[in-house]
Amino acid sequence: MNEPPNMTKADATQVGADWVFSRERASAVIREYYSRIDASDTDWVIALFEQDAIYERADASYEGIPAIARFFRDERKIRGVHSIDTLIVDEEQSVVVALGRFSGVGQAGDARTVGFADIWHLSSTGRVTLRRTYLAIGHEYVRD
Repeated sequence: MNEPPNMTKADATQVGADWVFSRERASAVIREYYSRIDASDTDWVIALFEQDAIYERADASYEGIPAIARFFRDERKIRGVHSIDTLIVDEEQSVVVALGRFSGVGQAGDARTVGFADIWHLSSTGRVTLRRTYLAIGHEYVRD
């Protein structure tokens, strides 16, 4: 697996054996994730997950690095920018909740905008053990 990723350019904090969970470090890790995925830095993104991590995204589930890597490298076709409105950090549970909006384009160049809620569970090394993504697809969904 890749070396543990640097969390921010300004902060040389890395995930790994010496990583200690704190509100500041967890926030930096998650904010850096969104910057990296927006820049299509899939190697960094994949290295953030533990080998046996689970990523539950809407109605799909990816278990382990091979499946997570396949999603980010082959299945995820959207490109754009994530805007984070709120980050909630639970230091006792090592959980971060990110609420925000994605704006970008699909593979065919069509506009894509969606609200999301991500729930991140981090290990003692700062890597992701479980991530759950909920997508806000709009109120009209309940009417049809």
